[in-house]
Amino acid sequence: MKPVVPLKPEASITLFLELARRFVREHGVIIVPRASTERFMRASDMTPLDLETLILALRPCDCLDGPEPDRDPLRSEHWTVAELRTPWEGRALYLKISVSTRARRCKCLSVKPYETKRSTHGFELL
Repeated sequence: MKPVVPLKPEASITLFLELARRFVREHGVIIVPRASTERFMRASDMTPLDLETLILALRPCDCLDGPEPDRDPLRSEHWTVAELRTPWEGRALYLKISVSTRARRCKCLSVKPYETKRSTHGFELL
């Protein structure tokens, strides 16, 4: 499998992650209620504290996409989103988080197993 290459300059990824860590330390993480996230966290016994620990340990090389403005027009002005792949308990996880400097908060939009599928060019994210 090819190494993950960030699509944005490393400085913008680094800043995004610094803000995410700061806001998680200040206020914890907001877990957006989604069935797939809730199902995964329940099945793997992941706690909100585990999720916060994951976010605090993220590095720029974990970034798959972003950071970029939220695609929802109602949130795009104030929320920035990034998609990441990170290890947890011996497996790779897909993590989508969002930060807002206005709200000084970090949200987890999605956490689930990182899955790949075989293509003619190697592996790619589902």
